[in-house]
Amino acid sequence: MIRSIHFASESWAPVESVMSAHLVKDSGIAGDRQTTNITLIEAEAVDTEGFAPGESRRNITVTGVALNPLVGKRFRVGSVLCEGTELCQPCAKLEAHTQRPGLARRLVNQAGIRARVLEEGEIHVGDTITEENDG
Repeated sequence: MIRSIHFASESWAPVESVMSAHLVKDSGIAGDRQTTNITLIEAEAVDTEGFAPGESRRNITVTGVALNPLVGKRFRVGSVLCEGTELCQPCAKLEAHTQRPGLARRLVNQAGIRARVLEEGEIHVGDTITEENDG
């Protein structure tokens, strides 16, 4: 389930928390700095690090769903079809932004995924994440 949705208009701009967002095909959240994908992170990783809402700078924080297995698969964020493209590994930029030494090392393989938006549509806090069945 989506716990929170965030976006930032520029790379180092503060993130804005919203209750819903418009996902644009082959782009991401309308108005977000990332114009080729969306990023998702598990609430469990966010909570373990004690992040404030949006501090991970990922677009969508989810709870109750394992994201890493969705890489290479199609899934729905609410009603919007997406495809997991790669793990979203933490970087020195995130560590510097949060001022948390060692963060990148602690979050290896736990910092979420990137996904391509295959269909345009609205998502909302509380929407579910469901894997698409093959065939």
